[in-house]
Amino acid sequence: MFNLNDIIQNAQNGKAIDNLAQQFGISPEQAQAAVQAIIPALSAGLVQKLGQPGALGSIISAVTDSTHQGSFSNSEAAQSTATAQKGSDIVNDMFGSNHITQQIAAQVSKVTGLRADLIMQMLPVVASIAIGGIAAAAQKQGWGGMLGQLANAAEQSTVRTSGQSAPSQTAPGQSSSGGIIGALIGMAAAIFGAATTSSGTTGSGTAGNQSALDNLGKMFQPGSLPSEIIQSGLPDEIGKILTSSRSSS
Repeated sequence: MFNLNDIIQNAQNGKAIDNLAQQFGISPEQAQAAVQAIIPALSAGLVQKLGQPGALGSIISAVTDSTHQGSFSNSEAAQSTATAQKGSDIVNDMFGSNHITQQIAAQVSKVTGLRADLIMQMLPVVASIAIGGIAAAAQKQGWGGMLGQLANAAEQSTVRTSGQSAPSQTAPGQSSSGGIIGALIGMAAAIFGAATTSSGTTGSGTAGNQSALDNLGKMFQPGSLPSEIIQSGLPDEIGKILTSSRSSS
């Protein structure tokens, strides 16, 4: 099972760190330190997002966005205005507000010695690379077609939720009341290795839903990070910030 650190280290043909260093005017060593300090924040933000209603649809929509896939693949795309904007949207969606993002950037700054405003600039780009990399990994696993179906189902779900009409897409074996949400969860469960029922079909109820989210959450783990990041207490501080934001909302 891949993780966020693996994704970013392998991005842009393994040159993402060097490209980020050039983009932000820092050394490769500083870029590596910044990325590995940002990763725990992305991981915590994504896992938190998974626990929210409708989260799966928004995450799949981001994963299948061509802008993020492009930023994972090449540095020019990662430096585009579209990447900065959509990356900012992802960061704000994960953390809940720009104020929370600033607090996280301040913590990363303490650990890396880099300016907090520079970390704020890097966060959307690193987030975009990571999200796009999930799609690339899915393609390698042969999940590309299924991700496309999930993206379509997520889009239809958004339209239906907003009160607009959308074509019915009831999955085989599901009632129309399950509709698009049931299809979305069912396909997610199939992709992300959810447990199957005794009949051999993917569970589409609460258990299937939770299993799909749990397995997707495993892909959002930070991976192997330098001991200094762990010993700095950064992951704990990020957790406190996010927990505080949830309790105050």
